[in-house]
Amino acid sequence: MNKPPRAHPLRIVLIILLIAGAVIRLVYLYHFRDSAFFNPYLMDKHDQKTFILWANQIKQHPWYVNGQPFYMAPLYPYFLALLLTLTGDNLASVLFIQLLFDLFTCYLLFLLGRQIGGVRTGIIAAGLGCFYRTFIVYSGTFLSDGLITWFYVGFITTALWASKNNRFFPWVLTGILLGLAILAKPTIALYFPFLLAGLVLSVYFKSETVLATNQQKKVPVERKSTGRLMISLRNFVGVVLFSSLAVLPVTWRNFSVSHQFVPICTNGPVNWAIGNSSDSLGLFCYPRGDLLSPLSLAFWKLQLTKTMLFFTSYEWPQNLNVYLLEQIIPVLKVAFVRFGLVVPLGMAGLFLLAFNWRRNFLFLTFTLTNIAWVILFFITDRYRLPAVACLMVSAAYCLVWTFDHIGKWKALACLWAGIGLFAYFFNTIPGPKIPDIYIKIFAGLSKKNVTQDLVDRNLKKAYREALTFVRLQPNSADAHFLMACVLEQLGHREAAIQALQRTLELDPHFNSASNFLQELKSLR
Repeated sequence: MNKPPRAHPLRIVLIILLIAGAVIRLVYLYHFRDSAFFNPYLMDKHDQKTFILWANQIKQHPWYVNGQPFYMAPLYPYFLALLLTLTGDNLASVLFIQLLFDLFTCYLLFLLGRQIGGVRTGIIAAGLGCFYRTFIVYSGTFLSDGLITWFYVGFITTALWASKNNRFFPWVLTGILLGLAILAKPTIALYFPFLLAGLVLSVYFKSETVLATNQQKKVPVERKSTGRLMISLRNFVGVVLFSSLAVLPVTWRNFSVSHQFVPICTNGPVNWAIGNSSDSLGLFCYPRGDLLSPLSLAFWKLQLTKTMLFFTSYEWPQNLNVYLLEQIIPVLKVAFVRFGLVVPLGMAGLFLLAFNWRRNFLFLTFTLTNIAWVILFFITDRYRLPAVACLMVSAAYCLVWTFDHIGKWKALACLWAGIGLFAYFFNTIPGPKIPDIYIKIFAGLSKKNVTQDLVDRNLKKAYREALTFVRLQPNSADAHFLMACVLEQLGHREAAIQALQRTLELDPHFNSASNFLQELKSLR
């Protein structure tokens, strides 16, 4: 009787990595449910609340929504509305599905890496994704960045597959994925000219190869080159057509409800002004100055500043601070991969891939395009995620190349000296990892969540939130007062009295704590 074939050892490694990534994400979600950042309805002035309210509008009026052109790219709100409908508005279940998509992104990195540098490259790229802290944080909340990354990686993976396939259907799938990626984040449209250039150049390179192979046979290749060029142009037109068909319903919807021609959304000029005004910082901060002209020297100085900010190892926060989340949920420490690890290796990998730039043209230009659009607008850790995903692949290629050239010590010394210098130069932290504003946001959200959970009689959840508040801010009178309120509701009166006494030690003028303490003492 024939034995079933054994799985390839490297594939077993991939499975183990994906299982480990799944475990980390599940444990993270278990603890995140009891954090101050879980309930998006309480997160005023955060995109999480914007998206959840938008998704609820979509559930009520899928076409009309609010009667205005979409302000932001609409794919994620529609995706969120679908998940809310399927899960019965269970927020934890929605985040569970989003984290599964994030895990699938890691598998896509394996497929992409396998096309770029073989199975080993794919497995290392997937491993970097499985243990990348920032992937987990943004996929595990009500923000669009995890879905954006999934579609971006899915598109380039499919595009590379299609470029090696003579059939038209892979290009249809590529076009559909590109259209959906545009609806998730329109900046991917910057890649269109590079896709066209890559397809046209591939014809020339193939013709050159065929001519070199058949020069002794004197086989004419001009006719074949013309045929391949027409096929490449057909494929590009197919991508444009099917991506446009994916976008068309949104354009038609915007026009039908508002009588304005808005292809996707209206916030592009706003985001451009945030990153390109005379007083822009290069980060997320609403400016007041005049918009800089691309023809001015000040504009290009600002682009250089943003380039430096992009490659800095610090995770520039917006809506969430990954360093704060790591303190709240220590399991994130197990997700040890950081931006400062991926990028130096990834840039070195791009350098190595550039030696065979003809073969890697589509991937190289896609990666650089994802870096460029962030720099052109403004820098946040969440905007960097699609570029980081590509750099994980090139970083994996760099590691595999190093292993394969272990005997060439001069080349390795030069390569790793460059990696070390890059990492050293950009390994900077501009001030505290957790600025005071994020401490204040955490404190305010903790108060809202504990108060809401006390009203809803979710006492265990309120206790865990209050405990985290006290742990992270032991010198906060508000934290100890909230803990006292929770302990009293749980029936631990003496512990509540001690918490109130600690509150008054920190703030003797805390009248609510003083009155509450007198009330509890009178009940002894």
